[in-house]
Amino acid sequence: MINIKKHKITIKVCLTVLLITLLLIPLLSNGNIESIVEDEQKSEIKLYTTAGIVINDTNIASYSSSGTGVAGDPYIIDNLMINTTDSLAVDFKGVSSTTYYVLRDSHLIGSTYGVYIHDSIVGKASIINCTVEGALSIGGPNALYLTIHNNTLKARQSSNFRAGVKFTNNLVYLTSDSSGSIFRITDENNIVEDNIFYGNSSSIRINRVTNTTFRNNILHSSGFYFSDDEIEYIVNNTFENNIINGKPFGFLYNQNDEIVTDDQYGQIYLVNSTNVLIEDHSFVDVYSGIQIYNCTDITVRNVEVKANTGIYAENVEEILIEDSSFEGYRDAMQFEGVNNSIIQNNYITDFEYGLEFEYMNNVQINNNTIVNMVEYGLYLNEVSNVDINFNIITCLIVDEGTEVPIVIWSSENITVFYNVFISIGNQTAHLAEDWSTTNIMWYDATSEIGNFWSNWNDGTYAIEGDGGNIDLYPFLDIDGDNLTEIEEVLIYFTDPFTADSDGDGFSDYEEIQAGTDPLDPKDYPGRGRVLAIVLGLLFGLGIPAGVAVFFLSKKGILKLPFLKEK
Repeated sequence: MINIKKHKITIKVCLTVLLITLLLIPLLSNGNIESIVEDEQKSEIKLYTTAGIVINDTNIASYSSSGTGVAGDPYIIDNLMINTTDSLAVDFKGVSSTTYYVLRDSHLIGSTYGVYIHDSIVGKASIINCTVEGALSIGGPNALYLTIHNNTLKARQSSNFRAGVKFTNNLVYLTSDSSGSIFRITDENNIVEDNIFYGNSSSIRINRVTNTTFRNNILHSSGFYFSDDEIEYIVNNTFENNIINGKPFGFLYNQNDEIVTDDQYGQIYLVNSTNVLIEDHSFVDVYSGIQIYNCTDITVRNVEVKANTGIYAENVEEILIEDSSFEGYRDAMQFEGVNNSIIQNNYITDFEYGLEFEYMNNVQINNNTIVNMVEYGLYLNEVSNVDINFNIITCLIVDEGTEVPIVIWSSENITVFYNVFISIGNQTAHLAEDWSTTNIMWYDATSEIGNFWSNWNDGTYAIEGDGGNIDLYPFLDIDGDNLTEIEEVLIYFTDPFTADSDGDGFSDYEEIQAGTDPLDPKDYPGRGRVLAIVLGLLFGLGIPAGVAVFFLSKKGILKLPFLKEK
């Protein structure tokens, strides 16, 4: 028994000595624990500075941990920690066009740019495994064919690239509140693949891009925006499996006689197509809900768009936009070179511009509610043959002339009547402008009815501009329901063009006086009496019993759950 105990003690002693030896080896070889920590920190961060640095031919070797700057053995610039209030954290400026380099495993913070590449470095620079706070962009015309891989990019403005960029596996954040671009790309032979973008209703802006692949990108509160509509810069690019706010990106090219429905896309780009209906979609938190180029006979119906720009259309023949709602930031609809268009029964709110139309012919703008515009409700430039009727437009006017519900430039053959124009703000500011116009009528001569102007008091209404045009017949209450248009639009939200907004046989004024809802056809003056009598008749009790039921219900003795209580 004693021998067994001695054997166990010997084993424990040996194990203890071995453990102590293992712990002492690092101390014996490196001095002390503090030096170990210092060495580890030095291996993680090679350079820490609060000032931006400029890397050029003179100093690039000193910033590099290895490499000779040639193909197959590039300079490796790594483990930098730069946190500066300077505009640039790292500026590659003065590096030879023959020099190869890789910037990797670094954290770079600049007030404007995290990394900026000025030089001619076609295919010779890579940014890998970095966190860059501030834009990552290029300057020189030959700063091309970069590799940007596996980085986290955070910036208030977009990163910009030209020709040949290989942009893969990056995580990109737009940190500014304003809607703009999160990423810009130009020219040919690019690969944008397997990236995740977080924007603020921002765009991946694509300009004159050819032979480029966009694949497996995930976009949150962002979307694609094409800033050039020439077919040659569209058709030979590849868009595959890009997801926008959880739904596929709809890149629709050469579509004919198609119905696009069931809310299947997070954004739609429609080009070179004929007879296409887009309906029942919700486009939320994107830069542009729908872009339409070079198309004929297009209908957009019953869509919801909450975006920087609702619909952008260019070079389109015959377009109908109806029964849709738009909420956003810049333009609800921006059209250029669009002919034979009808815009009707839409609700538009909180944009800088409601409808911005240029170089168009044959336009009908009818029965739209365009409210809370920041600058212009309707802005028309070089348009002809336009009817603008039965629209409600309100505009937040702070400085007269800067914000206007309707502005028309260099246009002809325009009729504007039966509309409601209201200023939310400056109550004396003018509400309409026309400049260099021909044959524009601000009233209907046959019915002798013009428009409602919230700052009109008496007589005719003068239109600001160089033509001396006037509205001969401005009105206060077009539907004759004893409610002014300001009351209808801003307080009761009733239809100023219809005396009975809900069609229940009682005017809006009568319902408001009686305390019933002028927008609910099931709620009208005397409804409780009628239903009670009908109920009595249905149960075979006769009219007296029905009347009794009515009075009991009014006194609260008898509850009728189907009667709406006021």
